Amino acid sequence: MEEQDYILFDQYLLEELSADERLVFEKRLDTDIEFKKSFNTYKELSNFLENKFENEEESNDFKSNLERVSNKHFSKTETPVDSKHKRGIFRIGQLAIAASVILFLGVFIFNQFSNPTYLDYNSHEPMTVVRGNVKDLIEATKAFNNEEYEIANKLIKKVLDKDPENSELKLYYAITNIELDNYKVADENLNELINGTSAYKDKALWYSALSRLKQRNIDACIILLKQVEQESEDYKQAQELLDKLE
Repeated sequence: MEEQDYILFDQYLLEELSADERLVFEKRLDTDIEFKKSFNTYKELSNFLENKFENEEESNDFKSNLERVSNKHFSKTETPVDSKHKRGIFRIGQLAIAASVILFLGVFIFNQFSNPTYLDYNSHEPMTVVRGNVKDLIEATKAFNNEEYEIANKLIKKVLDKDPENSELKLYYAITNIELDNYKVADENLNELINGTSAYKDKALWYSALSRLKQRNIDACIILLKQVEQESEDYKQAQELLDKLE
């Protein structure tokens, strides 16, 4: 990947792209598999670093090292775009996926990311149209199955507002929120399913564990995985993940 791609990832996540630029970016995500993989990895690493370096002193030390290494490996000639994004103090995670940062983190990154991550387990079952032939629901199904989670999220929410007891739709809504890092909303919906009596109770437990995995809350993830019952279709995966985490 080029340096400009990582700057583009950062602009997209910070919502600094224009509407037209966002459309071009999202179209490329749909058509360029390697670009999409790099973007997803960038998001995961950025989230991890933000959680890892919460302490202010530790964060500042990391950002200083990150800036020093980036200056060493990237071009000394800055474009206006470079100047805009190489702010005085780097945002945690900015350009973190770039080769220079990987070189700096070395064994640390290797050890962290040799462990299982959410991306290892987010192969979702295809969504099917549930409870009627509603236009928003048809579009939501299409968006979800195309991994257009932001679009699917908004459409599912519209249908759920009219049908709040739809457990199947509530599960898919939670999944889109995990994908979009809206963990609070996702976990609230999953908890409702876990504490309810619907057929999606076991599936909600599995996704609740995956939500914690993505948040790098490993202790909570392990506790939830241990609650997945042997009869569940996700039991085998849950045990596999549990073995890797313990």
